[in-house]
Amino acid sequence: MKMMKALKYEKAGRANATIGMVPYPECGDNDVVIKVMAASICKWAEWNHDHGDGGTLAKYPVTTGHEFAGYVAEVGKNVTEFKVGDRVTADNAIPCGHCWYCKNNRPLMCENFGSIGHNINGGFAQYLVVTQDNVVKFPDGFPFDEACITEPVACAMEAFDRADVKPGDRVIVSGMGPHGLILAQMMAHSNAGKAVAVGLRQDRLDWLEEDGAETLLVDRNDQEANLVKLQETFPDGVDCIIDTSGAWPLCATMFKILKKGGRFIQYGSFHRPIDLENVTQFLNDLHFKNQSYIGVSCQVKNFPRSVEYMVTGKVKVDKIITHTFDLDDYFEALDTNMTDRNALKVVIHPNGDPEAPQEEF
Repeated sequence: MKMMKALKYEKAGRANATIGMVPYPECGDNDVVIKVMAASICKWAEWNHDHGDGGTLAKYPVTTGHEFAGYVAEVGKNVTEFKVGDRVTADNAIPCGHCWYCKNNRPLMCENFGSIGHNINGGFAQYLVVTQDNVVKFPDGFPFDEACITEPVACAMEAFDRADVKPGDRVIVSGMGPHGLILAQMMAHSNAGKAVAVGLRQDRLDWLEEDGAETLLVDRNDQEANLVKLQETFPDGVDCIIDTSGAWPLCATMFKILKKGGRFIQYGSFHRPIDLENVTQFLNDLHFKNQSYIGVSCQVKNFPRSVEYMVTGKVKVDKIITHTFDLDDYFEALDTNMTDRNALKVVIHPNGDPEAPQEEF
């Protein structure tokens, strides 16, 4: 039996995880086997497999990793759009197609949501198998380390779509982690009349400014000063806020300048309890001001557009990649991502140097 190296969780928790040899995936007639050259860590999703319960999508045993890119290593007999050696990534989302939501063209809400890296074997392995319908090509020469970031870009694209920015809108993107940096770039190329990236770290804002984005530095511990800055930047208020930080004190401050009819996109998860001084007043403000509070957590079918944004340079992810590790060092990589405040996207190389010449796939 042909074997390969992979990370495998028998169930949630690091004590139940191993990095070792597992069977090579079987390629069906409509499938593509990908030789994984780069797979990035989704910080909170992978932490949940390693320290939590795996989350609502998890099904064990499973090889995790839902952000990946590599070479086509094998194709099924019905596959005509891809050939061995193509540089590809693949949409990790696989809706069932037969539940009420799927039948009513709302696959993002699928009741039986299939997700590579959560309930289908994923990219922290030397090879994985994917249905051809989910595979997307990258041009030769585009780095694998950047290509594997397509999934975060695709999720950001969902928030971008839901924000529904009209020409002239005033927009805030807050939280300058990977997703905030991605969304800030998207908004810089949008219909917005004014789009401002709001964050706590000047170095990350400087990077955005190098490409022409407008930014605003705020203080984690001084919401009064933050409100003054926001009011000066947006004297007439804002039409849309996309928060990627999950930091409620700043969110509450930004709500104070959200216009009547404005949209608040909750894109970042709240990892701490929220302290609302007056829940009734908060909800009544939403009601009487005709505001929308919109949750966005994942995506379906956004990969082709996301690849286009990356290849054309509308979204640059090279500086988001801060660390790389071999597959054998996965747990060190995850710990680095969780504890190093300078870590953004940490990328795993299951097959060694991703840009080294390949003799075979």
